[in-house]
Amino acid sequence: MIVGIHQPNYLPWLGYFRKIAACDLFVFCDNAQMSGSQTYVSRNEIKTRDGRYWITIPTKNKGDFSFIHQTLVAGHTWVRKHMRTLEINYSKAGRLDVLAEVVAPVLFRGHERIADLNIALIRAIAQVLGLNSVRFVRATELPLQSTGAESIPEILQVVGATTYMSGRGGGAKRYLNVDSLQSMGIKTAFVSTVFEPYPQLYGKFEPNLSVVDALLNVGPERTRKLLTASGDSE
Repeated sequence: MIVGIHQPNYLPWLGYFRKIAACDLFVFCDNAQMSGSQTYVSRNEIKTRDGRYWITIPTKNKGDFSFIHQTLVAGHTWVRKHMRTLEINYSKAGRLDVLAEVVAPVLFRGHERIADLNIALIRAIAQVLGLNSVRFVRATELPLQSTGAESIPEILQVVGATTYMSGRGGGAKRYLNVDSLQSMGIKTAFVSTVFEPYPQLYGKFEPNLSVVDALLNVGPERTRKLLTASGDSE
């Protein structure tokens, strides 16, 4: 069984969904400590007329070492601001139907905790992308003794993983011990982080943006093809 593990990020990039697409089971690492405002758990980038732009969820519990599953959203007034920002900057892209039918219903649901919100968004986007064979579970739903990155080997063992699907970024490799996993009978595979450029508004192509950039520019079907295309070699 191929298993991927990642923190529940806010409207994450294409690589996050490519990892989901490659897995039989995807575990949301909501038992990790919330690492302040400079984290993809609470923010991500889109493309605007003026270039790359961060959209950020305001949160409570700052500086008190809360775990992601405990972190509270600071009110809900930001939702309309995020929606308006997306509507204005992607109005000419032609796929605002995805925003209205997939993203907006989750944003306006009034989640109190950021993990609940992000997981609901990720699952809704995975569904519209046709990633229906993947099972999802939260780390906090598993019988674990450890937390955060230290719990990765334990998670893999508890769920019966035979292959761990890892990212290639520095954050993923910082906590990765291929030999240790191999000794547990778990192989390590790496998901490609190279993607073909797709049509965008506002000039030169900008890579590594939130998945909503692709969804609102080219729609779910072509976004799904971006996940399965190999891009250039790494």
